[in-house]
Amino acid sequence: MALALFAAPAASIAQGSGKPPLIRDAEIENTIRIYAGPVLEAAKLDPRALSVHLVLDDRLNAFVAGGERIFINTGLLRNAEDANGIIGVLAHETGHIEGGHLSKLQENMRNASAQSVIALVLGAVAAGVSGNPEALIAGATMGQSIATGSFLHYNRAMESQADQAALRYLEKTGQSARGLMDILGKLQNQELLDAGRRDPYLRTHPLSQERLATVRTHVDKSIYSNVESTNLLDYLQRRMRGKLNGYIDPPGQTLARYKADDTGIEARYARVHALEKLNRTDEAVAIMDILIAEKPNDPFFQETKGYVLWKAGRIRESLGSYRRSVELSKGLPLLRLNLAQALLELEDPNAAREAVEQLVLTTQIEKQMPRAWRLLATGYGRMDDFGPAAYALAEEALLRRDREGVKRNVDKALDLLPPGSPMHSRAMDIQFLMAGMGRPG
Repeated sequence: MALALFAAPAASIAQGSGKPPLIRDAEIENTIRIYAGPVLEAAKLDPRALSVHLVLDDRLNAFVAGGERIFINTGLLRNAEDANGIIGVLAHETGHIEGGHLSKLQENMRNASAQSVIALVLGAVAAGVSGNPEALIAGATMGQSIATGSFLHYNRAMESQADQAALRYLEKTGQSARGLMDILGKLQNQELLDAGRRDPYLRTHPLSQERLATVRTHVDKSIYSNVESTNLLDYLQRRMRGKLNGYIDPPGQTLARYKADDTGIEARYARVHALEKLNRTDEAVAIMDILIAEKPNDPFFQETKGYVLWKAGRIRESLGSYRRSVELSKGLPLLRLNLAQALLELEDPNAAREAVEQLVLTTQIEKQMPRAWRLLATGYGRMDDFGPAAYALAEEALLRRDREGVKRNVDKALDLLPPGSPMHSRAMDIQFLMAGMGRPG
Protein backbone atom coordinates (compact mmCIF):
# COMPACT_ATOMS: atom_id res chain seq x y z
CA MET A 1 0.00 0.00 0.00
CA ALA A 2 1.14 3.56 -0.55
CA LEU A 3 1.39 4.48 3.12
CA ALA A 4 1.11 1.96 5.93
CA LEU A 5 0.16 3.25 9.35
CA PHE A 6 1.47 1.03 12.13
CA ALA A 7 0.78 3.02 15.28
CA ALA A 8 -1.10 5.55 17.37
CA PRO A 9 -0.77 9.36 17.78
CA ALA A 10 2.39 10.64 19.43
CA ALA A 11 0.59 11.95 22.51
CA SER A 12 -0.39 8.43 23.51
CA ILE A 13 3.18 7.22 23.09
CA ALA A 14 4.63 9.68 25.57
CA GLN A 15 2.12 8.37 28.07
CA GLY A 16 3.11 4.81 27.34
CA SER A 17 -0.36 3.91 26.09
CA GLY A 18 0.32 3.05 22.47
CA LYS A 19 2.86 1.91 19.91
CA PRO A 20 5.33 4.25 18.21
CA PRO A 21 3.77 6.27 15.36
CA LEU A 22 5.79 4.82 12.50
CA ILE A 23 4.76 4.65 8.88
CA ARG A 24 6.37 2.82 5.99
CA ASP A 25 6.36 4.11 2.45
CA ALA A 26 8.82 2.97 -0.21
CA GLU A 27 8.53 6.17 -2.24
CA ILE A 28 9.16 8.58 0.64
CA GLU A 29 11.98 6.46 2.06
CA ASN A 30 13.58 6.41 -1.39
CA THR A 31 13.25 10.20 -1.61
CA ILE A 32 15.03 10.67 1.72
CA ARG A 33 17.83 8.39 0.56
CA ILE A 34 18.23 10.50 -2.58
CA TYR A 35 18.43 13.64 -0.43
CA ALA A 36 20.92 12.12 1.99
CA GLY A 37 23.14 10.26 -0.48
CA PRO A 38 25.58 13.05 -1.45
CA VAL A 39 25.84 14.23 2.18
CA LEU A 40 26.66 10.73 3.43
CA GLU A 41 29.27 10.32 0.72
CA ALA A 42 30.81 13.67 1.69
CA ALA A 43 31.03 12.33 5.25
CA LYS A 44 32.64 9.15 3.87
CA LEU A 45 29.70 7.04 5.02
CA ASP A 46 28.02 4.35 2.94
CA PRO A 47 24.59 5.56 1.69
CA ARG A 48 23.53 1.93 1.25
CA ALA A 49 23.73 1.48 5.01
CA LEU A 50 21.17 4.22 5.63
CA SER A 51 17.95 3.09 7.30
CA VAL A 52 15.08 5.61 7.04
CA HIS A 53 12.28 5.67 9.63
CA LEU A 54 9.26 7.95 9.18
CA VAL A 55 7.53 9.20 12.33
CA LEU A 56 3.91 10.27 11.99
CA ASP A 57 4.13 13.54 13.92
CA ASP A 58 3.49 17.09 12.69
CA ARG A 59 6.20 18.66 14.85
CA LEU A 60 9.63 19.50 13.43
CA ASN A 61 12.00 16.76 14.47
CA ALA A 62 14.69 14.41 13.23
CA PHE A 63 17.38 12.37 14.96
CA VAL A 64 19.76 9.46 14.48
CA ALA A 65 20.13 6.38 16.65
CA GLY A 66 21.84 3.01 16.53
CA GLY A 67 24.17 3.56 13.60
CA GLU A 68 23.02 5.05 10.30
CA ARG A 69 19.33 5.04 11.25
CA ILE A 70 17.64 8.36 10.57
CA PHE A 71 14.26 9.09 12.14
CA ILE A 72 12.41 11.99 10.56
CA ASN A 73 9.01 13.46 11.40
CA THR A 74 6.38 13.86 8.72
CA GLY A 75 5.92 17.41 10.06
CA LEU A 76 9.40 18.33 8.87
CA LEU A 77 8.75 16.80 5.45
CA ARG A 78 5.36 18.49 5.08
CA ASN A 79 6.48 21.96 6.18
CA ALA A 80 9.62 22.24 4.06
CA GLU A 81 8.92 24.31 0.95
CA ASP A 82 11.81 22.74 -0.91
CA ALA A 83 14.31 19.93 -0.47
CA ASN A 84 17.09 22.24 0.72
CA GLY A 85 15.90 22.50 4.33
CA ILE A 86 15.48 18.77 4.74
CA ILE A 87 18.90 18.16 3.23
CA GLY A 88 20.36 20.64 5.73
CA VAL A 89 18.78 18.75 8.65
CA LEU A 90 20.01 15.43 7.26
CA ALA A 91 23.50 16.95 6.97
CA HIS A 92 23.34 18.03 10.63
CA GLU A 93 22.27 14.55 11.74
CA THR A 94 25.04 13.04 9.63
CA GLY A 95 27.43 15.27 11.56
CA HIS A 96 26.31 13.56 14.76
CA ILE A 97 27.03 10.17 13.20
CA GLU A 98 30.48 11.12 11.93
CA GLY A 99 31.30 12.85 15.21
CA GLY A 100 30.57 9.71 17.22
CA HIS A 101 28.14 11.61 19.43
CA LEU A 102 26.06 8.48 19.94
CA SER A 103 28.95 6.15 20.66
CA LYS A 104 27.74 5.31 24.15
CA LEU A 105 24.34 4.33 22.83
CA GLN A 106 25.25 2.70 19.57
CA GLU A 107 25.70 -0.87 20.76
CA ASN A 108 22.49 -0.88 22.76
CA MET A 109 20.48 0.80 20.03
CA ARG A 110 21.90 -0.81 16.90
CA ASN A 111 19.70 -3.89 16.95
CA ALA A 112 16.66 -2.38 18.64
CA SER A 113 13.47 -2.17 16.60
CA ALA A 114 12.49 1.21 15.23
CA GLN A 115 9.40 1.12 17.43
CA SER A 116 11.58 0.60 20.51
CA VAL A 117 13.80 3.54 19.59
CA ILE A 118 10.84 5.87 19.07
CA ALA A 119 9.18 4.72 22.28
CA LEU A 120 12.37 5.42 24.21
CA VAL A 121 12.82 8.83 22.62
CA LEU A 122 9.29 9.91 23.38
CA GLY A 123 9.49 8.46 26.88
CA ALA A 124 12.69 10.41 27.49
CA VAL A 125 11.11 13.61 26.19
CA ALA A 126 8.03 13.08 28.36
CA ALA A 127 10.19 12.42 31.41
CA GLY A 128 12.25 15.54 30.76
CA VAL A 129 9.14 17.71 30.47
CA SER A 130 7.18 16.23 33.36
CA GLY A 131 10.05 15.42 35.69
CA ASN A 132 8.52 11.97 36.02
CA PRO A 133 11.01 9.13 35.35
CA GLU A 134 8.09 6.69 35.06
CA ALA A 135 7.40 8.20 31.63
CA LEU A 136 10.77 6.95 30.46
CA ILE A 137 10.05 3.50 31.86
CA ALA A 138 6.69 3.49 30.09
CA GLY A 139 8.29 4.47 26.80
CA ALA A 140 11.32 2.19 26.98
CA THR A 141 10.84 -1.37 25.75
CA MET A 142 14.45 -2.44 25.25
CA GLY A 143 15.36 -3.16 28.86
CA GLN A 144 18.43 -0.94 28.67
CA SER A 145 19.47 1.33 31.54
CA ILE A 146 19.86 4.67 29.76
CA ALA A 147 19.51 7.81 31.85
CA THR A 148 16.81 10.25 30.79
CA GLY A 149 19.18 13.20 30.91
CA SER A 150 21.68 11.67 28.49
CA PHE A 151 19.49 10.00 25.90
CA LEU A 152 19.92 11.80 22.59
CA HIS A 153 20.38 15.01 24.53
CA TYR A 154 23.35 16.57 22.84
CA ASN A 155 25.22 19.39 24.53
CA ARG A 156 25.81 22.69 22.82
CA ALA A 157 29.34 21.73 21.85
CA MET A 158 28.09 18.64 20.03
CA GLU A 159 25.40 20.67 18.29
CA SER A 160 27.97 23.19 17.15
CA GLN A 161 30.21 20.38 15.87
CA ALA A 162 27.30 18.83 13.96
CA ASP A 163 26.47 22.21 12.44
CA GLN A 164 30.08 22.73 11.34
CA ALA A 165 30.12 19.25 9.82
CA ALA A 166 26.82 19.91 8.02
CA LEU A 167 28.19 23.14 6.54
CA ARG A 168 31.28 21.27 5.40
CA TYR A 169 29.21 18.55 3.69
CA LEU A 170 26.93 21.08 2.01
CA GLU A 171 29.91 23.08 0.75
CA LYS A 172 31.64 19.94 -0.51
CA THR A 173 28.53 18.91 -2.44
CA GLY A 174 27.84 22.40 -3.79
CA GLN A 175 24.56 22.84 -1.91
CA SER A 176 23.18 25.86 -0.10
CA ALA A 177 22.98 26.03 3.70
CA ARG A 178 20.11 28.51 3.46
CA GLY A 179 17.56 25.78 4.14
CA LEU A 180 19.34 24.76 7.33
CA MET A 181 19.44 28.41 8.40
CA ASP A 182 15.69 28.75 7.82
CA ILE A 183 14.95 25.61 9.86
CA LEU A 184 17.10 26.86 12.73
CA GLY A 185 15.31 30.19 12.56
CA LYS A 186 11.95 28.48 12.92
CA LEU A 187 13.24 26.48 15.85
CA GLN A 188 14.62 29.59 17.51
CA ASN A 189 11.11 31.01 17.58
CA GLN A 190 10.02 27.89 19.43
CA GLU A 191 12.38 28.73 22.30
CA LEU A 192 9.97 31.48 23.30
CA LEU A 193 7.31 28.89 24.03
CA ASP A 194 6.89 27.15 27.35
CA ALA A 195 8.49 23.72 27.78
CA GLY A 196 5.21 21.87 27.32
CA ARG A 197 4.62 23.42 23.89
CA ARG A 198 8.19 23.64 22.67
CA ASP A 199 9.17 21.46 19.75
CA PRO A 200 10.87 18.21 20.88
CA TYR A 201 13.79 18.91 18.55
CA LEU A 202 14.83 21.68 20.93
CA ARG A 203 14.91 19.35 23.90
CA THR A 204 17.22 16.93 22.12
CA HIS A 205 19.12 19.51 20.05
CA PRO A 206 19.71 22.64 22.18
CA LEU A 207 19.77 25.79 20.07
CA SER A 208 21.79 28.91 20.66
CA GLN A 209 22.24 32.33 19.11
CA GLU A 210 25.85 31.39 18.39
CA ARG A 211 24.81 28.35 16.34
CA LEU A 212 22.40 30.34 14.23
CA ALA A 213 24.96 33.11 13.81
CA THR A 214 27.54 30.59 12.60
CA VAL A 215 25.21 29.26 9.92
CA ARG A 216 24.21 32.79 8.87
CA THR A 217 27.87 33.74 8.51
CA HIS A 218 28.44 30.70 6.33
CA VAL A 219 25.44 31.60 4.16
CA ASP A 220 26.77 35.15 3.76
CA LYS A 221 30.16 33.88 2.57
CA SER A 222 29.47 30.66 0.65
CA ILE A 223 29.46 30.78 -3.13
CA TYR A 224 26.71 28.14 -3.08
CA SER A 225 24.22 30.02 -0.90
CA ASN A 226 22.03 31.06 -3.82
CA VAL A 227 22.16 27.66 -5.50
CA GLU A 228 18.60 26.37 -5.67
CA SER A 229 17.53 22.75 -5.43
CA THR A 230 17.67 20.87 -8.72
CA ASN A 231 14.48 20.36 -10.69
CA LEU A 232 14.54 16.69 -9.68
CA LEU A 233 14.80 17.45 -5.97
CA ASP A 234 12.04 20.06 -6.18
CA TYR A 235 9.84 17.61 -8.04
CA LEU A 236 10.47 14.89 -5.44
CA GLN A 237 9.71 17.33 -2.63
CA ARG A 238 6.39 18.36 -4.16
CA ARG A 239 5.48 14.72 -4.72
CA MET A 240 6.30 13.84 -1.14
CA ARG A 241 4.35 16.78 0.27
CA GLY A 242 1.35 15.93 -1.88
CA LYS A 243 1.33 12.32 -0.80
CA LEU A 244 1.73 13.11 2.90
CA ASN A 245 -0.82 15.93 2.88
CA GLY A 246 -3.36 13.81 1.03
CA TYR A 247 -2.80 10.87 3.33
CA ILE A 248 -2.73 12.72 6.66
CA ASP A 249 -5.21 15.59 6.25
CA PRO A 250 -9.01 15.16 6.12
CA PRO A 251 -10.15 14.72 2.48
CA GLY A 252 -12.36 17.80 2.53
CA GLN A 253 -9.43 19.93 3.65
CA THR A 254 -7.20 18.44 0.95
CA LEU A 255 -9.69 19.02 -1.87
CA ALA A 256 -10.28 22.60 -0.71
CA ARG A 257 -6.55 23.27 -0.63
CA TYR A 258 -5.73 21.58 -3.93
CA LYS A 259 -8.16 22.52 -6.70
CA ALA A 260 -9.08 20.20 -9.55
CA ASP A 261 -7.58 22.56 -12.15
CA ASP A 262 -4.18 22.56 -10.42
CA THR A 263 -1.98 20.37 -12.61
CA GLY A 264 1.06 20.44 -10.29
CA ILE A 265 2.32 17.09 -9.04
CA GLU A 266 1.72 18.06 -5.40
CA ALA A 267 -1.94 18.90 -6.03
CA ARG A 268 -2.68 15.87 -8.17
CA TYR A 269 -0.99 13.44 -5.78
CA ALA A 270 -2.76 14.94 -2.78
CA ARG A 271 -6.13 14.75 -4.52
CA VAL A 272 -5.61 11.07 -5.37
CA HIS A 273 -5.40 10.18 -1.68
CA ALA A 274 -8.31 12.43 -0.76
CA LEU A 275 -10.50 10.93 -3.47
CA GLU A 276 -9.50 7.43 -2.41
CA LYS A 277 -10.64 8.18 1.15
CA LEU A 278 -13.99 9.36 -0.20
CA ASN A 279 -14.38 6.16 -2.25
CA ARG A 280 -14.25 8.19 -5.47
CA THR A 281 -12.03 5.50 -6.92
CA ASP A 282 -12.57 6.11 -10.63
CA GLU A 283 -11.59 9.78 -10.25
CA ALA A 284 -8.44 8.84 -8.34
CA VAL A 285 -7.52 6.18 -10.91
CA ALA A 286 -8.07 8.67 -13.75
CA ILE A 287 -5.49 11.01 -12.20
CA MET A 288 -3.05 8.16 -11.72
CA ASP A 289 -3.49 7.04 -15.34
CA ILE A 290 -2.48 10.53 -16.49
CA LEU A 291 0.56 10.53 -14.19
CA ILE A 292 1.57 7.07 -15.41
CA ALA A 293 1.23 8.22 -19.02
CA GLU A 294 3.62 11.08 -18.19
CA LYS A 295 6.10 8.77 -16.43
CA PRO A 296 5.40 5.19 -17.53
CA ASN A 297 8.50 3.77 -15.85
CA ASP A 298 7.84 5.22 -12.41
CA PRO A 299 7.31 2.30 -9.99
CA PHE A 300 5.70 4.46 -7.32
CA PHE A 301 2.96 5.75 -9.60
CA GLN A 302 2.17 2.12 -10.39
CA GLU A 303 2.19 1.33 -6.67
CA THR A 304 -0.20 4.18 -5.90
CA LYS A 305 -2.65 3.10 -8.59
CA GLY A 306 -2.53 -0.43 -7.22
CA TYR A 307 -3.14 0.89 -3.72
CA VAL A 308 -6.20 2.91 -4.79
CA LEU A 309 -7.72 -0.13 -6.49
CA TRP A 310 -6.83 -2.41 -3.57
CA LYS A 311 -8.40 -0.04 -1.05
CA ALA A 312 -11.59 -0.05 -3.13
CA GLY A 313 -11.74 -3.84 -2.96
CA ARG A 314 -10.87 -4.21 -6.64
CA ILE A 315 -8.14 -6.72 -5.83
CA ARG A 316 -7.70 -8.41 -9.19
CA GLU A 317 -7.50 -5.03 -10.93
CA SER A 318 -4.77 -3.93 -8.52
CA LEU A 319 -2.48 -6.86 -9.32
CA GLY A 320 -1.29 -5.55 -12.69
CA SER A 321 -0.15 -2.26 -11.19
CA TYR A 322 1.42 -3.95 -8.18
CA ARG A 323 3.30 -6.43 -10.37
CA ARG A 324 4.50 -3.59 -12.60
CA SER A 325 5.70 -1.62 -9.55
CA VAL A 326 7.79 -4.60 -8.41
CA GLU A 327 9.23 -5.04 -11.90
CA LEU A 328 10.11 -1.36 -12.38
CA SER A 329 11.64 -1.02 -8.90
CA LYS A 330 13.73 -4.17 -9.38
CA GLY A 331 12.05 -5.79 -6.40
CA LEU A 332 11.83 -3.22 -3.61
CA PRO A 333 10.72 -5.22 -0.54
CA LEU A 334 7.80 -2.99 0.42
CA LEU A 335 6.42 -3.18 -3.10
CA ARG A 336 6.73 -6.97 -3.05
CA LEU A 337 4.82 -6.96 0.22
CA ASN A 338 1.97 -4.92 -1.30
CA LEU A 339 1.66 -7.39 -4.16
CA ALA A 340 1.75 -10.34 -1.78
CA GLN A 341 -0.98 -8.92 0.43
CA ALA A 342 -3.28 -8.42 -2.54
CA LEU A 343 -2.58 -11.93 -3.80
CA LEU A 344 -3.43 -13.44 -0.44
CA GLU A 345 -6.77 -11.68 -0.37
CA LEU A 346 -7.81 -13.73 -3.41
CA GLU A 347 -7.80 -16.85 -1.19
CA ASP A 348 -6.51 -18.91 -4.09
CA PRO A 349 -3.74 -21.56 -3.67
CA ASN A 350 -1.94 -20.47 -6.85
CA ALA A 351 -2.05 -16.83 -5.76
CA ALA A 352 -0.79 -17.89 -2.33
CA ARG A 353 2.20 -19.59 -3.95
CA GLU A 354 3.13 -16.38 -5.79
CA ALA A 355 2.62 -14.40 -2.59
CA VAL A 356 4.98 -16.69 -0.67
CA GLU A 357 7.64 -16.22 -3.35
CA GLN A 358 7.35 -12.44 -2.96
CA LEU A 359 7.34 -12.56 0.85
CA VAL A 360 10.35 -14.84 1.10
CA LEU A 361 12.32 -12.25 -0.87
CA THR A 362 10.82 -9.45 1.25
CA THR A 363 11.81 -11.01 4.59
CA GLN A 364 15.35 -11.63 3.39
CA ILE A 365 15.80 -7.83 3.51
CA GLU A 366 13.00 -6.57 5.81
CA LYS A 367 13.76 -9.00 8.61
CA GLN A 368 12.22 -6.88 11.37
CA MET A 369 8.75 -6.34 9.93
CA PRO A 370 6.20 -8.42 11.90
CA ARG A 371 3.52 -7.87 9.28
CA ALA A 372 5.64 -9.47 6.56
CA TRP A 373 6.15 -12.60 8.68
CA ARG A 374 2.42 -12.76 9.46
CA LEU A 375 1.56 -12.57 5.76
CA LEU A 376 4.17 -15.22 4.99
CA ALA A 377 2.62 -17.51 7.59
CA THR A 378 -0.79 -16.92 5.99
CA GLY A 379 0.60 -17.83 2.58
CA TYR A 380 2.18 -21.05 3.82
CA GLY A 381 -1.05 -21.90 5.61
CA ARG A 382 -3.06 -21.48 2.40
CA MET A 383 -0.68 -24.01 0.83
CA ASP A 384 -1.17 -26.41 3.78
CA ASP A 385 2.55 -26.07 4.52
CA PHE A 386 2.19 -25.86 8.28
CA GLY A 387 5.83 -26.25 9.36
CA PRO A 388 7.03 -23.12 7.52
CA ALA A 389 3.84 -21.34 8.64
CA ALA A 390 4.68 -22.04 12.28
CA TYR A 391 8.25 -20.87 11.72
CA ALA A 392 7.05 -17.57 10.19
CA LEU A 393 4.69 -17.04 13.14
CA ALA A 394 7.62 -17.65 15.51
CA GLU A 395 9.60 -14.91 13.76
CA GLU A 396 6.64 -12.55 14.09
CA ALA A 397 6.18 -13.39 17.79
CA LEU A 398 9.90 -12.82 18.44
CA LEU A 399 9.69 -9.33 16.95
CA ARG A 400 6.60 -8.57 19.02
CA ARG A 401 8.29 -9.96 22.15
CA ASP A 402 5.42 -12.39 22.58
CA ARG A 403 7.10 -15.08 24.65
CA GLU A 404 4.12 -17.42 24.67
CA GLY A 405 3.66 -17.03 20.91
CA VAL A 406 7.35 -17.76 20.33
CA LYS A 407 7.24 -20.94 22.42
CA ARG A 408 4.02 -22.22 20.86
CA ASN A 409 5.14 -21.72 17.28
CA VAL A 410 8.77 -22.76 17.74
CA ASP A 411 7.66 -26.04 19.29
CA LYS A 412 5.31 -26.65 16.37
CA ALA A 413 7.93 -25.67 13.78
CA LEU A 414 10.58 -27.94 15.28
CA ASP A 415 8.09 -30.81 15.30
CA LEU A 416 7.06 -30.35 11.65
CA LEU A 417 10.19 -29.11 9.87
CA PRO A 418 12.92 -31.49 8.62
CA PRO A 419 15.88 -31.48 11.05
CA GLY A 420 18.87 -29.70 9.59
CA SER A 421 16.79 -27.60 7.19
CA PRO A 422 17.43 -23.82 7.23
CA MET A 423 14.05 -23.11 8.83
CA HIS A 424 14.57 -25.80 11.46
CA SER A 425 17.98 -24.35 12.34
CA ARG A 426 16.58 -20.84 12.55
CA ALA A 427 13.73 -22.09 14.75
CA MET A 428 16.34 -23.51 17.12
CA ASP A 429 18.04 -20.10 17.13
CA ILE A 430 14.72 -18.46 18.00
CA GLN A 431 14.24 -20.97 20.81
CA PHE A 432 17.62 -19.89 22.18
CA LEU A 433 16.77 -16.19 21.80
CA MET A 434 13.48 -16.78 23.58
CA ALA A 435 15.38 -17.73 26.72
CA GLY A 436 16.73 -14.18 26.90
CA MET A 437 13.36 -12.48 26.47
CA GLY A 438 11.63 -10.82 29.38
CA ARG A 439 8.36 -12.11 30.69
CA PRO A 440 5.30 -10.84 28.78
CA GLY A 441 3.21 -8.01 30.17
